[in-house]
Amino acid sequence: QMRKIAAVVILYCIATSSFAQENLRSVWTNQPVNVDGTSNDWNLPLKFYDNETNLFFAIKNDSNNLYLCFQSKDDIIQTKIMRAGMKIILSDKINGKHKSVLSFPLSAKHFPKPVDNPDEIKPDPLAPRQSERDAFIARDTMMEAKGFAKTNGIISTNNISGIRASIGFDSANILTCEVAIPLKELFGDHYDPKDITKDISLNVIINPVATNSGNSAGSGGYSGRGGARGGGYGGQRGGNRSEDEERSQYQQRSVMSQKTELKQKFVLATQVE
Repeated sequence: QMRKIAAVVILYCIATSSFAQENLRSVWTNQPVNVDGTSNDWNLPLKFYDNETNLFFAIKNDSNNLYLCFQSKDDIIQTKIMRAGMKIILSDKINGKHKSVLSFPLSAKHFPKPVDNPDEIKPDPLAPRQSERDAFIARDTMMEAKGFAKTNGIISTNNISGIRASIGFDSANILTCEVAIPLKELFGDHYDPKDITKDISLNVIINPVATNSGNSAGSGGYSGRGGARGGGYGGQRGGNRSEDEERSQYQQRSVMSQKTELKQKFVLATQVE
């Protein structure tokens, strides 16, 4: 009996794993998506989930644009996206083999480092996480496009008639990333509508965060050996807590320093479906 149960479990796992690799079909929409970093234009929860990146995602299109939405509830994944950014890669064979890459959000290395002012009050490393998010949203106005038909280079995220992207956080601290890409940017001006039913490969790479032993890349951050967030404890009890925190910090740094990638093929929806 136990062998039969084990066999059923194995078959179920294989079936689930296989399903995750099947081609997805985009959902046709008659209403253009307002790319504003919210999930207002999407059915929740988002239809698909990727184990590698811990991202929920969904895909829509109309006759003019491809729309992508990604969400994360994971604090560490959110921090990686804010600090190191991610790459959204779309590959197809519609007009020959082609790959388009959108880097968004841009990591901090793309922005000039401010000159240190000795009189400036340094930010508190234990300050509320909201301050980091606010700073991120304030500077998150540019992205990098490569391999598109018309628009390439460092461009604004709010290009009304072209490629658009936005990230926001809701009241439940869920990160939402929305992207809109004109089909003409993917396939050129003279693509055949019949060709867009061919497979498109979607790869989303969440970049690793560079870490060092002195500073944790985990959210909120800890500084130095034995630094307990929110105040320490005295005596032996404080020492034990410090060791637990160091172990947690090490695990966070390990996750933060890893590149993760979503890989999925899909086909665009057509209005006649």
